[in-house]
Amino acid sequence: MASTDGTLVLGVRNGDRSAFAELYDRRARLIRAICYDTTHDIHAAADLTQEVFLRAYQNLGKLHDPQQFARWLVGIARQVCREWRRKQTREQRRLQTFAALRAGESARCDPPDSRLWELRDAIAGLTEAEQRGMPSLTEKQRLALHAYYLQGQSVEEARTVLGLSRSGFYRVLSSAVARLRRMLNRQEVRR
Repeated sequence: MASTDGTLVLGVRNGDRSAFAELYDRRARLIRAICYDTTHDIHAAADLTQEVFLRAYQNLGKLHDPQQFARWLVGIARQVCREWRRKQTREQRRLQTFAALRAGESARCDPPDSRLWELRDAIAGLTEAEQRGMPSLTEKQRLALHAYYLQGQSVEEARTVLGLSRSGFYRVLSSAVARLRRMLNRQEVRR
């Protein structure tokens, strides 16, 4: 029988390093997806993911409710991503050619399923649309799409990570899918 996140957190606090490895294996894909949603770069997302887990390990003693590990970890990921965005903004101000360099740096691995890349690109497109002042997905909507569709988590797992009730998760996911569909339809019309 699989241990819960809370049991594994307690194991880590008691010196069991393999328990943290298990936590990493369980949550790394979701955290990488959150980081990719911010960076749109696989390598940067991988680096941020490592930073998130390093901070989690260093601050595990501050986690009051071990059963809330996934939610707490998502909070750390959001903070790391905010810091990354601020750093990027500072660098962009200093280097006017940053956008051209960044466009040349972005690299992709061949995805096992091109539909996953299409969905990731559509979510990223929504983020970019939001930056241009157009309606976009909320952070919870993006996380719901990542957790459920891209990470393949069950509704129960995804809703727990997002801290939502079952009906709340379905409401967020449904609105995200509807907004994503509208955006994709607008793109098709423009082509």
